[in-house]
Amino acid sequence: MRIPALLVLATLCWGCAGSHRSAVVEPVSIPAQPVVADSAPADVPSAPDESQGVHHVVQPGQTLWRIARAYGLTPETVARANRIEDPTQIAAGQTIFIPGAATALEVPPYSAPIDSDDSDVSSRVAGKVAYTTDWTWPVPSGEAFSYYGAPRRNHRHAGVDIRGSRGARVVASRGGKVKYSGSGMRGYGKTVIIDHGDRYSSLYAHNSKLLVRVGERVRRGQTIARVGSSGNASGDHCHFEIRRDDRAVDPLLYLVPPIEARR
Repeated sequence: MRIPALLVLATLCWGCAGSHRSAVVEPVSIPAQPVVADSAPADVPSAPDESQGVHHVVQPGQTLWRIARAYGLTPETVARANRIEDPTQIAAGQTIFIPGAATALEVPPYSAPIDSDDSDVSSRVAGKVAYTTDWTWPVPSGEAFSYYGAPRRNHRHAGVDIRGSRGARVVASRGGKVKYSGSGMRGYGKTVIIDHGDRYSSLYAHNSKLLVRVGERVRRGQTIARVGSSGNASGDHCHFEIRRDDRAVDPLLYLVPPIEARR
């Protein structure tokens, strides 16, 4: 018995439609998007909400770094809120918006030389921030570019990162006894830790070369290593930490970058 060709074709078409129902696309009506005239480019930050902060008038001798730290912020945060491209170029009389601050603070200028031997003469207080020249900058003339507390993938930054050319000097921030010198600390690369004998220690990481041994006594300003990018580092720099009772604290509560001392 011959089955009519039209019947076979109809049966095949019914089976295909039943087994691939997801392939049937219903027409969808897409609403038109409103057109906003003169909209700002996506990469331009919106203006800060000035109801959530205060305005600080820059006084002679103040810098963006010092102002930011007095308010408990990073210089990047304040620069971004004010669209400041070069943080070193602010002037006395300039008004700077401080996001999140409840009241304007007195921010004393830094005037004492950073290498003074008298740690009491240069002590300054701004809020909870006390500066002292008892500590010296670990990479002479090196510029800080990542600060304590900055968010990382699974933690907060425990120190300050300081730029330096490969092989540049890394010096002891204070005198003390070398507690560690090696490359066994995960992520830190070649590292030196100095015990200062008063509950404080300092750490210098990502070095290309270590110049001191465990048990050796070093003086403040002595070269202890060379800048590098060992360990988990994206480029040549020194990761510097100050620890109190083995817990990291903000190094910039204890010392200031060379650019601060020169202004």
